[in-house]
Amino acid sequence: MAENQEKGIIGRARGMSISLLNATPQLGMWQATGTAIAQAPNLTELREPESGGSNITFDAHGHSIRIAKPDDDGGLTLLKTQTKILSSPAEKGAVPEDTDVESGRQSHKHHSLRRRQTLKEKHKSDRKEKWGPTIKNGMKAFWVFFLTPSGFFITIYGLNVVAWGAMLFFLLLKAAPAMCHPSCEDNSSPRKIWLEIDSQILNALFCVTGFGLAPWRFRDFYWMMCSVHFHDQKAMRRLFNQNKAWFRPPAWFTEHESWPNGEDKMTFTGERAPPTPMWKLAFTVDMMVLNTLLQAVLCYFMWHYNRINRPSWATGTFIALGCGAAMLAGVMSWWEGRKVKKIEGPEVKIEEVMVESKA
Repeated sequence: MAENQEKGIIGRARGMSISLLNATPQLGMWQATGTAIAQAPNLTELREPESGGSNITFDAHGHSIRIAKPDDDGGLTLLKTQTKILSSPAEKGAVPEDTDVESGRQSHKHHSLRRRQTLKEKHKSDRKEKWGPTIKNGMKAFWVFFLTPSGFFITIYGLNVVAWGAMLFFLLLKAAPAMCHPSCEDNSSPRKIWLEIDSQILNALFCVTGFGLAPWRFRDFYWMMCSVHFHDQKAMRRLFNQNKAWFRPPAWFTEHESWPNGEDKMTFTGERAPPTPMWKLAFTVDMMVLNTLLQAVLCYFMWHYNRINRPSWATGTFIALGCGAAMLAGVMSWWEGRKVKKIEGPEVKIEEVMVESKA
């Protein structure tokens, strides 16, 4: 019995580790921030009464989305956020077949030659919200973003980095003369002590992402090697799922699959962004791995030496290099994400309306 219990514990631990490796967290604070900004609602969307405004919502990654449901003619219709909905098994755009009411079976209907309206065309309105409701919609959108897991982490983490980084910057500028006692360069002065405290806190914050996300970063690096050198379909599908907020897969992948998981993605504008050059995805993945390696070097200097005998150049150099690598990945994700959104519009999540049966 003890042996079975031990096998059960090992099996659960193995299953948990596999599920964690298959998860798709944002791989860095700068990348998460960049994709969130690229997908954030703009002023035009905030002023749209139907396709934006109070109907803007966010997914777990903090990316703005619109919720739609299949309509009678096989197209999509946006739902208001207040509508009671159930998640569809095909969350990313698989539209169910039309149902033949007389036979009680599902069957394909011949679609008319007239092109269906896109969500953008169907819900376009000539009326624009006034500035008061627009500001209210913007504040509401930020609050919904803040309540998402990624939005909460980005906000709290970003505020800490900015606050402690600003304090370090002003200490380096000797902006607090009261802390220079007996002198600014004296090792026992409050300025020198707080420089060390600040540096260690920032180092700890960078360790959260640099080491905490390292398994997923090296996993993506392996998938990238498989995709670039062997055109591995499975690896490419996983990379797309990880970076779908800003990356579109190459032609050699989409030729074999109409869209990942065999689903036909329906976009807000009815258009699809062209494939993203693979070198941009490789650059982003490499920068994430480089950030982890540079963080390890920074930790060596921060933890192996004390504040008196530590090389004066080491802290600033490796903080700058580590932040620079992560920031380049974030800028790339933001730049490509805004291009994807400009073509496809906000992401569409397809749901089914809950139908309450009457007795």
